[in-house]
Amino acid sequence: MTETASIITLDPDTAAQLIYRQFPELAGLAIRHQPAKGTDNHIFRIGQDLCARFPKVPWAAGTAKREVEALPRFAGAPLAIPAVYRLGAPGFGYPHDWSVLTWLDGTPLEDGMACIMIDAASALANFFRFLRQVRVDIAFQYGPANNGRGAPLATRSAKFEEALARLPGMDRAWAMRLWSEALRAEPAWEPVWLHGDVHPGNVLILNGRISGVIDWGMCGVGDGACDLLTAWAMFDGGPRDVFRRSVGASDAEWLRGAGWALSMAIIYLPYAYANGLRSDMSETMIARLREEFA
Repeated sequence: MTETASIITLDPDTAAQLIYRQFPELAGLAIRHQPAKGTDNHIFRIGQDLCARFPKVPWAAGTAKREVEALPRFAGAPLAIPAVYRLGAPGFGYPHDWSVLTWLDGTPLEDGMACIMIDAASALANFFRFLRQVRVDIAFQYGPANNGRGAPLATRSAKFEEALARLPGMDRAWAMRLWSEALRAEPAWEPVWLHGDVHPGNVLILNGRISGVIDWGMCGVGDGACDLLTAWAMFDGGPRDVFRRSVGASDAEWLRGAGWALSMAIIYLPYAYANGLRSDMSETMIARLREEFA
């Protein structure tokens, strides 16, 4: 992330031209912009059953191709995931690959619909256990293409400490203590598949239950503790305990997960403040971490 966001604009008419020209069988279906709170993609509905995802910031340029190549591997997941329709190519002044996926019914959890959080904790833990059983592909190992999700925590130290220094209201002594404990909890680990970005905005609920997981641009192969950041992004104490027991995290893995949650929040906050972006989820993650690791 840079200090200021470099947003690639895309209007509905251009999106429609890209979609209709490359996939003429979709001509006649309505194309409409889908408002989204995420920072990485422009999303356009295509009729009722499909959506197009166009990366809108430089660091997300490769995410469409990554989603299209990875998602078919997770068929049979215990929660709904998008199915791949096709990969689109640059054109009409738009510079990146883009994807067409199925549209999943449901509402992002962050939009205020209630769900039973104990059930949600168990459902997501089961979902992560499924991912960890899928055969890994070293071609998807953590790296720049997925912002290093699943890499050893130590690779984040420089960015973490730089961002922490730019947050004058933060308890730096506490943050550095937890970060140091997480770094010391890095024994050898077996690489597994991970989503890399499961938070309330990427979890769908339908009829009061978690129904699906979207936005797979950061998925990859690495340390599964990265996905444990979900514990603090989504759950207060009771459901978080259920999530930990259900996913089967060891003490070391749980600490690394806390390190991922802490570093994600700390690194993001200066960027969010500089660009006027929402910061509530990161602030909530830090509050939950402080409660657990006082």
